[in-house]
Amino acid sequence: MTGMIAVIDLTTGTESTRQAGTRTLDVPRNFDRHAAVASFDVRSRVLCGSVGGGALDYVAFTSPLSSRTSGEECLVDDGAFRATIAHPGRYRLSAVKPTHE
Repeated sequence: MTGMIAVIDLTTGTESTRQAGTRTLDVPRNFDRHAAVASFDVRSRVLCGSVGGGALDYVAFTSPLSSRTSGEECLVDDGAFRATIAHPGRYRLSAVKPTHE
């Protein structure tokens, strides 16, 4: 799990490189792609908006960015700070930048 992986923020189109071990979450069904943000707390609970205008609140497990495939969409930890009980981590809708072989 060494190295860097390019990701594209699907809201802004901004490309960045992230460490291969950066935490990611699967994109849940009914995820509100317009809000494009989810929070993940130290109790492994995800909270995000749904397409129906409500909230999705569920338990999830993270996986490293290195486990994602080229072009795959996922929620990527923005890395601004380490999640605590008072301040959950923030994950943004992103895609692993496709590699052209």
